Amino acid sequence: MFTLSNASEYAILFLVKLAGNKNKKPLSLKQITVKAKLPYKFLSRIVLDLKKAGIITSKGGVTGGYLLNKNPKNINLMQIIKAVEGNKGFVSCIHGQCAMEKPCHHKKVWQKLQQIIEKEFEKVKLSNLIK
Repeated sequence: MFTLSNASEYAILFLVKLAGNKNKKPLSLKQITVKAKLPYKFLSRIVLDLKKAGIITSKGGVTGGYLLNKNPKNINLMQIIKAVEGNKGFVSCIHGQCAMEKPCHHKKVWQKLQQIIEKEFEKVKLSNLIK
């Protein structure tokens, strides 16, 4: 069955913690990984992708950390997944070449399913995941 990668899951969990930050002050990666029980080293790489995609911003210094760069209502799950995973499909041939492309009769089916999945992930906003 279709599953999210650990990287996407952790990115979403990280962003939920940032979005739920009531005092709007930057949260350190350490604070979030301890509270959410996420692996620090792995998440530190994911955070770079989120920052590069413009989803988060960082502040340096003793009181530094991470903040959302957008309102949680304006961040959808597909943006997060693409920031972390790149432009991948749920099957390998969606966005790339396949050795069996010529005799393949089902690529169009996979592409249609990919479009449906992406549209559904776009409907879910980060704000939907915050209590």
